[in-house]
Amino acid sequence: LATFKQFADWVIIELEYRRGSFDSTAEVLKAHASMALLRAAASDAALSVKLIRPRYAIKPAFGCRIQSAEDIWRVFTSTEILDFAAAVGDKNPIHQLKPPIVPACLILETLCAEFDATFIKLKFKNFITADEPLSLRGNGERFEIISAGVRKVLGEFL
Repeated sequence: LATFKQFADWVIIELEYRRGSFDSTAEVLKAHASMALLRAAASDAALSVKLIRPRYAIKPAFGCRIQSAEDIWRVFTSTEILDFAAAVGDKNPIHQLKPPIVPACLILETLCAEFDATFIKLKFKNFITADEPLSLRGNGERFEIISAGVRKVLGEFL
């Protein structure tokens, strides 16, 4: 997806992923002034990405640093975010802020490594920043990632 330089500063708001092997490149299905839909698909795999163009420059999103009583599932570090963005060629400036915003695909990769789901759908409600303690709660099929009670991502496993 990093090959689509025209969308370098856009923000992912939704990801759908069906696990499998990719042998094709991504394509732009729709592109308007403020929204785009990208898709990479093969016979046994698919990745759909919905992007929006921010109206204003995105400032660092400090998130809630308050520790909550919830169990912490994950904390993404600045180094981890910068290393991931460099490895995949993601040049979106929101991943260079202080603190950097966690790439959507890093969240997807983390969920894929931890859960054996065939299909994952993520809807981003708020930014997740480096060093933000995250909780993961759900019922096995539907889940949410939250930080100190603030909903960050809604998701589904199939």
